[in-house]
Amino acid sequence: MPTPELDPGFESKILEEAIQSPAVAMMRLSLEIDRRLRLILAVIGRLNDYTGQSPTEALDLIGLSIEGSAIPAELRDTLKNFWDIRNKVVHNGSPQQGLAMRALDYGFRILRILQAIPRPSHIVRAVVYVCSDSACSIVRQDIRGVILESFGAKGESQGRHIHASRKHYVGGQSVSWEWDTRGSGWGETWYREPQSGQVQLAWSEASEFVGRPLEEI
Repeated sequence: MPTPELDPGFESKILEEAIQSPAVAMMRLSLEIDRRLRLILAVIGRLNDYTGQSPTEALDLIGLSIEGSAIPAELRDTLKNFWDIRNKVVHNGSPQQGLAMRALDYGFRILRILQAIPRPSHIVRAVVYVCSDSACSIVRQDIRGVILESFGAKGESQGRHIHASRKHYVGGQSVSWEWDTRGSGWGETWYREPQSGQVQLAWSEASEFVGRPLEEI
Protein backbone atom coordinates (compact mmCIF):
# COMPACT_ATOMS: atom_id res chain seq x y z
CA MET A 1 0.00 0.00 0.00
CA PRO A 2 1.23 3.55 -0.67
CA THR A 3 2.89 5.45 2.14
CA PRO A 4 2.12 9.10 2.96
CA GLU A 5 4.00 11.25 0.47
CA LEU A 6 6.31 14.10 1.36
CA ASP A 7 5.31 17.55 0.20
CA PRO A 8 6.99 17.80 -3.24
CA GLY A 9 8.39 21.19 -2.25
CA PHE A 10 9.62 20.15 1.19
CA GLU A 11 13.33 19.93 0.33
CA SER A 12 13.24 23.27 -1.48
CA LYS A 13 11.58 24.95 1.50
CA ILE A 14 14.19 23.54 3.89
CA LEU A 15 17.06 24.66 1.64
CA GLU A 16 15.57 28.17 1.36
CA GLU A 17 15.20 28.35 5.12
CA ALA A 18 18.79 27.17 5.58
CA ILE A 19 20.01 30.31 3.82
CA GLN A 20 18.44 32.44 6.56
CA SER A 21 18.90 30.08 9.50
CA PRO A 22 20.69 26.74 9.11
CA ALA A 23 19.85 25.82 12.70
CA VAL A 24 16.09 26.33 12.22
CA ALA A 25 16.15 24.39 8.93
CA MET A 26 17.94 21.52 10.63
CA MET A 27 15.43 21.42 13.47
CA ARG A 28 12.51 21.37 11.03
CA LEU A 29 14.16 18.51 9.20
CA SER A 30 14.74 16.57 12.42
CA LEU A 31 11.06 16.98 13.33
CA GLU A 32 10.02 15.57 9.95
CA ILE A 33 12.37 12.60 10.38
CA ASP A 34 10.88 11.92 13.79
CA ARG A 35 7.36 12.13 12.32
CA ARG A 36 8.27 9.65 9.59
CA LEU A 37 9.67 7.23 12.15
CA ARG A 38 6.47 7.59 14.18
CA LEU A 39 4.34 6.83 11.12
CA ILE A 40 6.10 3.49 10.67
CA LEU A 41 5.86 2.70 14.38
CA ALA A 42 2.15 3.59 14.30
CA VAL A 43 1.21 1.04 11.64
CA ILE A 44 3.25 -1.78 13.20
CA GLY A 45 1.72 -1.23 16.64
CA ARG A 46 4.88 -0.03 18.39
CA LEU A 47 4.26 3.72 18.73
CA ASN A 48 3.33 3.51 22.42
CA ASP A 49 6.71 1.85 23.10
CA TYR A 50 8.63 4.81 21.66
CA THR A 51 9.84 7.39 24.18
CA GLY A 52 11.09 9.77 21.48
CA GLN A 53 14.51 10.10 23.08
CA SER A 54 16.50 9.04 20.00
CA PRO A 55 15.95 7.81 16.44
CA THR A 56 18.07 4.75 17.26
CA GLU A 57 15.36 3.65 19.69
CA ALA A 58 12.77 3.94 16.90
CA LEU A 59 14.95 1.90 14.52
CA ASP A 60 15.35 -0.82 17.14
CA LEU A 61 11.57 -1.05 17.54
CA ILE A 62 11.04 -1.11 13.78
CA GLY A 63 13.66 -3.82 13.41
CA LEU A 64 11.76 -6.04 15.84
CA SER A 65 8.61 -5.90 13.70
CA ILE A 66 9.72 -5.47 10.09
CA GLU A 67 11.96 -7.92 8.28
CA GLY A 68 15.52 -6.72 8.77
CA SER A 69 16.37 -6.81 5.08
CA ALA A 70 13.72 -4.16 4.45
CA ILE A 71 15.74 -1.64 6.47
CA PRO A 72 18.86 -0.53 4.54
CA ALA A 73 22.09 -0.89 6.49
CA GLU A 74 23.10 2.70 5.70
CA LEU A 75 20.07 4.12 7.51
CA ARG A 76 21.45 3.67 11.02
CA ASP A 77 24.81 5.27 10.17
CA THR A 78 23.19 8.15 8.30
CA LEU A 79 20.82 8.80 11.19
CA LYS A 80 23.73 8.83 13.62
CA ASN A 81 25.67 11.31 11.47
CA PHE A 82 22.67 13.62 11.16
CA TRP A 83 21.80 13.49 14.86
CA ASP A 84 25.40 14.11 15.92
CA ILE A 85 25.45 17.36 13.95
CA ARG A 86 21.93 18.26 15.13
CA ASN A 87 22.95 17.85 18.76
CA LYS A 88 26.02 20.04 18.26
CA VAL A 89 23.79 22.75 16.83
CA VAL A 90 21.32 22.48 19.72
CA HIS A 91 24.08 22.88 22.29
CA ASN A 92 26.53 25.17 20.48
CA GLY A 93 24.40 27.41 18.29
CA SER A 94 24.43 28.01 14.54
CA PRO A 95 26.79 25.70 12.61
CA GLN A 96 29.18 26.61 9.82
CA GLN A 97 27.48 26.66 6.42
CA GLY A 98 29.38 23.59 5.17
CA LEU A 99 28.49 21.55 8.24
CA ALA A 100 24.85 22.59 7.99
CA MET A 101 24.60 21.59 4.32
CA ARG A 102 26.16 18.22 5.11
CA ALA A 103 23.54 17.67 7.82
CA LEU A 104 20.73 18.62 5.45
CA ASP A 105 22.05 16.17 2.87
CA TYR A 106 22.03 13.43 5.52
CA GLY A 107 18.50 14.40 6.52
CA PHE A 108 17.10 14.29 2.99
CA ARG A 109 18.69 10.88 2.43
CA ILE A 110 17.11 9.62 5.65
CA LEU A 111 13.65 10.77 4.58
CA ARG A 112 13.99 9.06 1.19
CA ILE A 113 15.07 5.82 2.84
CA LEU A 114 12.23 5.93 5.37
CA GLN A 115 9.73 6.66 2.59
CA ALA A 116 10.83 3.49 0.76
CA ILE A 117 10.66 1.08 3.71
CA PRO A 118 7.77 -1.39 3.17
CA ARG A 119 5.28 -1.42 6.02
CA PRO A 120 1.79 -2.80 6.72
CA SER A 121 -1.30 -0.64 6.44
CA HIS A 122 -4.83 -0.66 7.84
CA ILE A 123 -7.70 0.90 5.89
CA VAL A 124 -11.17 1.65 7.25
CA ARG A 125 -13.73 -0.05 5.00
CA ALA A 126 -16.92 0.52 6.99
CA VAL A 127 -18.35 1.49 10.37
CA VAL A 128 -21.41 -0.51 11.47
CA TYR A 129 -23.85 -0.85 14.34
CA VAL A 130 -23.24 -3.85 16.57
CA CYS A 131 -25.69 -5.78 18.72
CA SER A 132 -25.64 -7.66 21.98
CA ASP A 133 -27.94 -10.47 20.72
CA SER A 134 -27.61 -13.01 17.92
CA ALA A 135 -30.83 -11.78 16.28
CA CYS A 136 -29.13 -8.38 15.95
CA SER A 137 -32.13 -6.56 17.41
CA ILE A 138 -30.53 -4.94 20.47
CA VAL A 139 -28.05 -2.33 19.32
CA ARG A 140 -25.11 -1.58 21.58
CA GLN A 141 -25.23 2.16 22.29
CA ASP A 142 -21.70 2.52 23.65
CA ILE A 143 -19.69 1.27 20.67
CA ARG A 144 -19.65 0.68 16.93
CA GLY A 145 -17.83 -1.86 14.83
CA VAL A 146 -15.04 -0.60 12.57
CA ILE A 147 -14.23 -2.93 9.69
CA LEU A 148 -10.57 -2.73 8.69
CA GLU A 149 -8.78 -4.26 5.74
CA SER A 150 -5.15 -4.88 6.60
CA PHE A 151 -2.33 -5.19 4.12
CA GLY A 152 1.09 -6.74 4.62
CA ALA A 153 4.37 -4.95 3.97
CA LYS A 154 4.33 -6.19 0.36
CA GLY A 155 0.84 -4.83 -0.22
CA GLU A 156 -1.00 -8.15 -0.03
CA SER A 157 -4.46 -8.06 1.54
CA GLN A 158 -4.70 -9.92 4.84
CA GLY A 159 -8.48 -9.78 4.91
CA ARG A 160 -11.14 -7.69 6.63
CA HIS A 161 -11.86 -7.85 10.34
CA ILE A 162 -14.25 -6.00 12.63
CA HIS A 163 -13.13 -4.35 15.87
CA ALA A 164 -14.88 -2.56 18.74
CA SER A 165 -14.39 1.20 18.90
CA ARG A 166 -15.90 4.38 20.29
CA LYS A 167 -13.90 6.59 17.96
CA HIS A 168 -15.25 8.22 14.83
CA TYR A 169 -13.95 6.85 11.52
CA VAL A 170 -14.60 7.52 7.85
CA GLY A 171 -14.34 4.94 5.11
CA GLY A 172 -11.01 5.02 3.28
CA GLN A 173 -8.96 6.35 6.20
CA SER A 174 -5.52 4.84 6.71
CA VAL A 175 -5.12 4.34 10.45
CA SER A 176 -2.54 3.36 13.05
CA TRP A 177 -2.61 0.02 14.87
CA GLU A 178 -3.39 1.08 18.45
CA TRP A 179 -5.48 -0.48 21.21
CA ASP A 180 -6.86 0.44 24.62
CA THR A 181 -6.71 -2.64 26.83
CA ARG A 182 -7.37 -0.89 30.14
CA GLY A 183 -11.11 -1.53 30.31
CA SER A 184 -13.04 -4.77 30.65
CA GLY A 185 -13.88 -4.77 26.95
CA TRP A 186 -17.03 -6.25 25.42
CA GLY A 187 -18.40 -9.76 25.32
CA GLU A 188 -20.21 -11.59 22.52
CA THR A 189 -21.37 -9.15 19.87
CA TRP A 190 -23.02 -9.50 16.45
CA TYR A 191 -23.41 -7.30 13.36
CA ARG A 192 -24.91 -7.33 9.90
CA GLU A 193 -22.26 -7.79 7.26
CA PRO A 194 -22.66 -4.69 5.03
CA GLN A 195 -22.46 -6.46 1.67
CA SER A 196 -24.51 -9.60 2.34
CA GLY A 197 -26.80 -8.30 5.08
CA GLN A 198 -26.27 -11.52 7.00
CA VAL A 199 -25.92 -11.49 10.79
CA GLN A 200 -22.44 -12.58 11.85
CA LEU A 201 -20.55 -12.87 15.12
CA ALA A 202 -18.35 -9.79 15.40
CA TRP A 203 -16.30 -11.06 18.34
CA SER A 204 -16.53 -13.22 21.45
CA GLU A 205 -14.60 -10.68 23.48
CA ALA A 206 -12.84 -7.51 22.45
CA SER A 207 -10.70 -4.64 23.64
CA GLU A 208 -11.15 -1.23 22.04
CA PHE A 209 -9.45 -0.31 18.79
CA VAL A 210 -8.24 3.30 19.06
CA GLY A 211 -6.15 3.68 15.91
CA ARG A 212 -5.71 7.25 14.66
CA PRO A 213 -5.82 8.55 11.08
CA LEU A 214 -2.18 8.73 9.97
CA GLU A 215 -2.45 12.45 9.26
CA GLU A 216 -2.93 12.94 13.01
CA ILE A 217 0.32 11.17 13.93
